[in-house]
Amino acid sequence: MARPRVAPPARRGDRYAAAPARPSTSEECAVSAASIRIVIAALGGEGGGVLGKWIADMADRNGYQTQTTSVPGVAQRTGATIYYLELFPRSAVAAASPVLSMFPAPGDVDLVICSEIVEAGRMVQRGFVTPQRTTLISSTHRSYGIAEKQHWADGSADKLAIATVCRDSAKRFIGFDMQETARAHDSVINAALFGAIAATELLPFAREAFEQTIRDGKIAVESNLATFAASFERALAFNSSSDNVVELFEPAATPVAAPRTATTASGRALLARVEQLPESAQALAWLGVERLADYQDHAYAASYLDMLETLPRDPQLLEEMARYLALWMAFEDLPRVAQLKIRSSRFARYRQEVKAGADQPLHMVEFLHPRVEEFCGLMPRRLGQWALGSALMGKLLGLFAKPRHFRTNHLSGFLVFYLVAGLRRFRRGSLAFHEEQQQRQRWVDAVAALAGEDLAAARELAHCGRFVKGYSDTRERGLRRVNLIVEALQQRPRSAAEIVALRQQAVADEDGSALRAALAS
Repeated sequence: MARPRVAPPARRGDRYAAAPARPSTSEECAVSAASIRIVIAALGGEGGGVLGKWIADMADRNGYQTQTTSVPGVAQRTGATIYYLELFPRSAVAAASPVLSMFPAPGDVDLVICSEIVEAGRMVQRGFVTPQRTTLISSTHRSYGIAEKQHWADGSADKLAIATVCRDSAKRFIGFDMQETARAHDSVINAALFGAIAATELLPFAREAFEQTIRDGKIAVESNLATFAASFERALAFNSSSDNVVELFEPAATPVAAPRTATTASGRALLARVEQLPESAQALAWLGVERLADYQDHAYAASYLDMLETLPRDPQLLEEMARYLALWMAFEDLPRVAQLKIRSSRFARYRQEVKAGADQPLHMVEFLHPRVEEFCGLMPRRLGQWALGSALMGKLLGLFAKPRHFRTNHLSGFLVFYLVAGLRRFRRGSLAFHEEQQQRQRWVDAVAALAGEDLAAARELAHCGRFVKGYSDTRERGLRRVNLIVEALQQRPRSAAEIVALRQQAVADEDGSALRAALAS
């Protein structure tokens, strides 16, 4: 049975015409056979509306009547805006004008265009993609959703699984990183999607018609045309590959590590120590040394290698420890945050991102909301402990523990961050450093002790270091999880499988109740 169609109200000068009377069933079926139905799913700011307008304008100039509607999502990332277009050739119009639909129907779409791979999965889930009819075009990059970001551990969707479903659900699937294609030509993703559409030859328009549409838009014409051409060629190459989806989503080749160099005597001494580690762990260990030397000094980086050298020379264990130990030691206190925010490379990166010219001023507003605990953490250990326990000091410091904005492109704002960053020279005597060092050493000692008995279990305990990340409440929750697991191992030995199970429970919820329940059982 043909689905009902709703005619929009006629408007003067509009390309959309309403039928004077409802067509018969045979006429409606003829419209269904001749029309081309397109769904565009795009996130906010990605040019989905412009892409829809390009298609509608091109169709209008090439003898097609068009109907376009859009249904916005509730937010830029909790739901994409759905644009629906229906095209009908004017040459097939009989006495009565066709009545084109305002909304897509499941199983009745010829072309689905998605600006992100998870949105493609949503279109499959909603039934707009069918193996008998639909061509699916999607960029394979990720723009993480709120639910993914809220997850305590890695809550990201499985891109490979979604791409496989897209391939199996569509009559034809074209997917590659169109976001990267657009960035390479200083453009936006809608031009890359437009090029992929042209390459499918699903729409009855020549490539020149697509390019002329971009020119007629008179917005960033050269960069959009370059992106269009690159995407067109990439889509053609994708079509010609017999196993393209599998090849596309295989992990990228491991990049060749940059040569390790040191310019000072102490740096060369550290490099020599790194080169004594198992070869597979050297790259991560050197990155850790560089990070910690920048964070504090060469002596601090040397203490990092001291801890690595106490562990068995198991490559897998040392890789895990080299990664997570360096991240733990470079905890983000106020001096570290200030140090990162006034880097010249950061100013240069933002200038490039907003495409500011050399003669254009760049205004940067930094947001900080330090807590009382972070102020106390900067103090000498005993003073900080006293301040944390003092109600009077809590009220006094609370006057400063408020959201604040600083313009780092102004001298006054820059100097505030510069002075705070300079406090790192006193970091070793601070309360925060003392507490971090105690908890970190307990974890390292537990890994070393366990490695002598069960190397596989030691590797899993080393992997628990991934919980310690971020700052403020996020970091405190991670520290509590690691401490709970270390304390459980001190009470009785546990196998590698048991530690994996505990690690899974540790990320099951935010407050750690699942982990505590697992430890109590």
